[in-house]
Amino acid sequence: MIVRTPPAKKKRATEMESPRPAGPGPLVIYEDDPPPSSLPPTDDSHHLLCTYQCRQMVKSDFIDAFSNAEKQVSDYQSRLEALNNNFCKVESERKKFLDQFLYAEQELAAAKGREQALQEQLLKEVHDSHERLTKQLQSYSELEVKLQNEMNLRMKAESSAALAEENAISLEGKLSHLSESIEREKKCLHNDLAHLKKESELSVARITAELERMECRAHNAEKESELLQEQLDDLKEQT
Repeated sequence: MIVRTPPAKKKRATEMESPRPAGPGPLVIYEDDPPPSSLPPTDDSHHLLCTYQCRQMVKSDFIDAFSNAEKQVSDYQSRLEALNNNFCKVESERKKFLDQFLYAEQELAAAKGREQALQEQLLKEVHDSHERLTKQLQSYSELEVKLQNEMNLRMKAESSAALAEENAISLEGKLSHLSESIEREKKCLHNDLAHLKKESELSVARITAELERMECRAHNAEKESELLQEQLDDLKEQT
């Protein structure tokens, strides 16, 4: 197949002078030139000139497009290699992140297990603390009741002690009064005893004197009796 250019136009010169685009334009392919017998003889040279120029232009465009395509292919290959490298890196990172994610899931499961164990331990400690607190409150209530009873007993004891102190003071006063009375009575009894002692001493002295007189009388009577007996004996002898 041969590249055929379209029929020439009036604005072709301006189009040839205008700068071509950097990228590859659309590639138009035409069939072979028609045989010379089919063309008018007047346009033969002009047609050949336009066809050659168009072919050169198309060839240049094709070469430029092919070069640009090669550059794009090379660029795409470079990009593909970069993408492959990036994909490998991303895949490696994905595996790394997946391992980290799995490790994090394991750590999370372990942390949940530890948290569950800690929660159970905390609940047990809270339950034990509640029981201890209940027992302590019960003990506190019992101690408070005992303290109130002890305070009541202490108040009663203090009242009893105050009453006993008052009674002791009263008894002490009575005892002092009784002691004074006893002392006075003792003095009186001592005086009476001294008086009785004196009287008894006087009575003993009188009785002693009376006994002495009676003894003296008895002695005298005995002597008189002896004298009378002697006289009686003498009289008996005389008779």
